[in-house]
Amino acid sequence: MGIKKFQGIIQVPYEQAVESIRTGDLLFCSGTYLISEFIKKTSDSFVSHVAFLFEWHGRILVFESVEDAGVRIIPLLHYVTNYENTGKKYKGALYAARHETLIDSSFDRSILQNMIGKAIDSLNRNYDQAELIRILTRIKLGIGRHKENEEYICSEFVDQCFGQIGIRFPRTEAGFIYPEHIAADPHVYPMFEIVP
Repeated sequence: MGIKKFQGIIQVPYEQAVESIRTGDLLFCSGTYLISEFIKKTSDSFVSHVAFLFEWHGRILVFESVEDAGVRIIPLLHYVTNYENTGKKYKGALYAARHETLIDSSFDRSILQNMIGKAIDSLNRNYDQAELIRILTRIKLGIGRHKENEEYICSEFVDQCFGQIGIRFPRTEAGFIYPEHIAADPHVYPMFEIVP
């Protein structure tokens, strides 16, 4: 796939970016960590991670599923100042995007509570290590199928949450969904790259 629509977009400092971000916006990461590079290479992807953002009392928070913690909430600020308590920013690029449904002025934003509810109910669910192995087996050997369960890789988690508001993202024929599928969805529009 290797979607390029995020490359070369405007860079916006974090303080300015948070003024434009709304609940339901997507966060795409193109990391330079070993696992990030592995994900990008094996799935021919520009992005290595996807999450969704929400506003809570003037803060922008990230709902995501990550390898070492499963489903969690962290402040977006941590991505730009103190990722994983390192005192440093996330190693890689951060992109904000919005699904066209959320742009439509007739969209009833109150149903976003369904998405947030699903995300909250999923907190502390495990990251789906077995799904990652199934994806890699499918890519490399052409065998295997996605199996629904209560553990999520990042893109499954986002897809499950967006499903609560009637949005489904593309998947492979075998039922897998990668961050790249969500980034490549023609209904997802890049907004800007978030920089410190």
